[in-house]
Amino acid sequence: MAVRFGIMGLGGIAHRFAKALHMVDGVELQAVASSDMNRALRFAEEFKAGKYYGSYEELAMDQEVDVVYIAQTHDRHRELIELCIRHHKGVLCEKPMLLTEADAREVTKLAKEAHVLVMEAMWSRCLPTFQKAKEWVQGGRIGAVKMVQASFCFNFPYDPAHRLYNPETAGGSLYDAGVYPIEFTTGILGEYPEEVKAAATFADTGVDDYVAVTMKFKSGALASLSCGLRAATSMDAYVYGDNGYVVVRGFLGSKQTELYDKNHQLTESFEAEFEDGFIYEIMHFSDLYRQGKTESEIITHQDNIATTIIFEKIMKEIK
Repeated sequence: MAVRFGIMGLGGIAHRFAKALHMVDGVELQAVASSDMNRALRFAEEFKAGKYYGSYEELAMDQEVDVVYIAQTHDRHRELIELCIRHHKGVLCEKPMLLTEADAREVTKLAKEAHVLVMEAMWSRCLPTFQKAKEWVQGGRIGAVKMVQASFCFNFPYDPAHRLYNPETAGGSLYDAGVYPIEFTTGILGEYPEEVKAAATFADTGVDDYVAVTMKFKSGALASLSCGLRAATSMDAYVYGDNGYVVVRGFLGSKQTELYDKNHQLTESFEAEFEDGFIYEIMHFSDLYRQGKTESEIITHQDNIATTIIFEKIMKEIK
């Protein structure tokens, strides 16, 4: 039987997700919801959803929906995750799933008590290239890791009304972009930082528009990360060890990763071709649901909690 998805929030990322959903076997778009009924109708017609609703509560109550993809702004995530948990719907929530440690711990507690699958949509961790790079790093192919470098910075025109620059919708570069290099680092190392330092610049609305982060890990590894809204940076991520290094080309949606020895000689390369990397998180999440699991081993509940702790440390540093 196909896993039946609902979608809450019908902005740009939801359009991409719905398109990717149609590329995956064994899933179907059952229902969509928006506070704007006309938007819900147009979305349902475009992506052939079975039903559309003008409220999220109605979708959560639909007995023909198995799981829900939450694509609302960051500030709405906890509210909608809890709504889905109350109605025993599996949850795939856009990143960052939550912003504070208290929220992350409470949502995790509720999900475990209700035996409901909840996973952050950190799609880049589900990519074959990320998994191969992680295998090389954690398998000791580059020796002891000394440094991770990753950056996700894009150039988005300043618009105080846009969610990216709006403090009321938890805008800013850290939450929207910084979550990627942070979770790339913790995911590929398999550990969380002991120390976090940061510096930032700010837009006129008060949200951070560029953040530089350094992290130190118990293993001895360091990380140099950045995120930003005002200037683009290279998307290649590097993991340096004392016996070589790994390059994840365009780490956010990587199709190629490379392994080098300490003399800068390429020793192995891995490639994966796909139309949209979202398909891998959809397949992984759907498999978890079919197996009756309540947690991903790729993006764990503890990972979500750790990310919020890192967020709070960075915010304390830069404010």
